Amino acid sequence: MMQTYQDVMVIVRSKGIPDVFVTFTCNPNWEEIVMELEPNQIAFDHPDLVTHVFQMKVKALLKGVAKIGLFTKVIGNIWTKEYHK
Repeated sequence: MMQTYQDVMVIVRSKGIPDVFVTFTCNPNWEEIVMELEPNQIAFDHPDLVTHVFQMKVKALLKGVAKIGLFTKVIGNIWTKEYHK
């Protein structure tokens, strides 16, 4: 975690202070997750599935932001994941 922090500080020093901060939260009731569960299972029984669906949605979010040109120019993305039980 310390190495990631130091990497981010180098990027901020060279590219400037970030303009946008986005928080994206996983919903265990997303259709993509619920469809893949067996009867009597919940999302917490399959953290691998939840992580995979979340990763797909994050990539789609970043791709969508770049595609619609929401921001003038994206220089880079810095992101971190937090897992909670």
